[in-house]
Amino acid sequence: MDVIHFTIEYSEEQDAQILGVYINGENLNELMRRYEIQFDPSIAGGYEGLNIEYLKDIEEHFFGKLNENDIYNYDGKTLVLGCNCGEPGCWPLIVRITEEDEVIIWSEFEQPFRDEESAGGYWDYTNFKSLEFNKQLYKEQLKAICKKFREVGDST
Repeated sequence: MDVIHFTIEYSEEQDAQILGVYINGENLNELMRRYEIQFDPSIAGGYEGLNIEYLKDIEEHFFGKLNENDIYNYDGKTLVLGCNCGEPGCWPLIVRITEEDEVIIWSEFEQPFRDEESAGGYWDYTNFKSLEFNKQLYKEQLKAICKKFREVGDST
């Protein structure tokens, strides 16, 4: 099983508080950079956590329960990292989030601006393994970060 951890961090690029996502102790941006370097080293991993001002319901978001008007909904996939410029749709990393009995699965990773019709070339994530999280531990992480969100919101 993989382990997920969320943090609230300051981004100098965005001049904002962002949601950091760590998988097995490593920043998700770095994991993606190492995988994407095969496609284009100059822009591989050009992501950053999502600006917390745009996140309305973090639990629904990270369970993939987004409505059709949500800026983070990409035809049933969820935006988990955005461009380091801060614009949510500029350079998104999206995944399918599936909830099973005891497991949350992140699969079908995609950089939608590098699809099969992209002038910049297709970035194929089929060899990037799905991430599987213990559902109870995943929920605990979401509850902990939601509490921190409230604290950050109360202090502003």
